[in-house]
Amino acid sequence: MAVETGITEGADDSVLVRRVAAGDADALRILYDRFGRIVYAFALRLTRDPGLAEECTQDAFVALWRRASSFDPARAKLSTWLLAVTRNKAIELLRARGRRPEAPLDIDFEGTLEDAVDAPSDAIEQKDLAGRVAEALAELPHEQREVVSLAYFDGLSHSEIAEVIGAPLGTVKGRMRLALERLRGVVDTYDLYPERT
Repeated sequence: MAVETGITEGADDSVLVRRVAAGDADALRILYDRFGRIVYAFALRLTRDPGLAEECTQDAFVALWRRASSFDPARAKLSTWLLAVTRNKAIELLRARGRRPEAPLDIDFEGTLEDAVDAPSDAIEQKDLAGRVAEALAELPHEQREVVSLAYFDGLSHSEIAEVIGAPLGTVKGRMRLALERLRGVVDTYDLYPERT
C-alpha cells in the first residue's frame, strides 16, 4: 500500500494512528517519540525492573503497529490505550515470574517543595508534610494507591483510569474517594500555619 509522505512532528495523534494503520513507519516513530517515555515510566513503576519496562514499552508499540486500524479515538485517547496495553503486558510478565504489579511513588518531594517555598522554616514544614503524605500514600492499599498515582502523577481522568486498569468507573471513583479521605486526614491534622508568638 502506498503511504503518503511529508508527515509532521506536530500532527494530531489520530492522524498519526491512521498513518500507522496504512503502514507508515515514520508516523509510528513520531508516536514513539511522543509517548515512549511516558509508557516506559509507567511500565517501570509497575514492574520496578528496567528490562521488563523496556519489554512492555516495545510490546505496546508493536501492538499499536499491528492494531492501529482498530484504534477508535472516540473511545479513548491514544495515551490511555497505550497505558492499558502496557499495564496488561506488565501484569502478564510479572505473573509469569510469580510477582504482582506495584505502583511505587518515587517522587522527589524535596526538590519540588524547595522551588515552591521561600522561607527556610516554611520549607522545613512543607518537607515534613510531604514526608507524611508520602508515608500515607505508601500505606494505602495497592488498588487505592494505583488510582491516586494514575490521576495525580500521570494526569489521567477517572474514565481513563477505569480503562487502563480494566475496572468500572464507579469502582475507580470509590477507590479514589477512600484514598483521598485517608490522605486528607494527614493534611488536616497537620498544623501548616502555627501561630507565631
